[in-house]
Amino acid sequence: MSGQPPETESELVELLRSVDVRAPERLHSSVQALVAERSADGRGRRWRGLPGAPSWLGSRATAVAVGAAAAVALATAALLIVLGAGGSRSPTPTLREASLLTQRAATMAAPAESAHDASELAASVDGVAFPYWEERFGWRASGARVDELAGRSVTTVFYTSASGRRIGYAIVAGGAPRVRGGTIAWREGTPYRLLREDGARVVAWTREGHLCVVSGRGVAAATLLKLASWNERALSA
Repeated sequence: MSGQPPETESELVELLRSVDVRAPERLHSSVQALVAERSADGRGRRWRGLPGAPSWLGSRATAVAVGAAAAVALATAALLIVLGAGGSRSPTPTLREASLLTQRAATMAAPAESAHDASELAASVDGVAFPYWEERFGWRASGARVDELAGRSVTTVFYTSASGRRIGYAIVAGGAPRVRGGTIAWREGTPYRLLREDGARVVAWTREGHLCVVSGRGVAAATLLKLASWNERALSA
């Protein structure tokens, strides 16, 4: 908000009417009470009681005080509304943020193979299990980590090949955020998004309503896509 505070009642009314958005009723009541208090504090009468003071000085001083108070209150209201509008939308992790987690170091031991399903590990996010790739593809689970992005838990399991290459598989808790970029490859009716982030190849897709990300450096996109899509087919079999 810029410009000089209103000097007359009509200017103050015009300022109040110029606000584009409506603040909460409780805040408007507080502003009105503040304006009324400022108007009746007697400052104008004290000015008018001084010998030689111009007749307009009292009303101008009161109006300036009222205008300044109103300007501060309205600025606060505008800030609260903007913050409220921004906070009304739940923040969601981005694909880039999730993919970067798959390139970090493991902080936990690798989960074991599931005792109930030979295609899964004994680790999951909201019921979405991580795949077991060692027997079929030679990629063994070698570590894990849990992070938080935009208030969401992100669990990453790392896999290592016999040649020492490493990839990370991240599953984001909660509903899958919208992601963009890269190219789309379809496998068994599921779209997989292929792209690069920070020099690493990335494959991202939605699995049971959750964002899944697989990435690795020095690993072909075709390999990542094969691993990711095999898991999808195994679950639907």
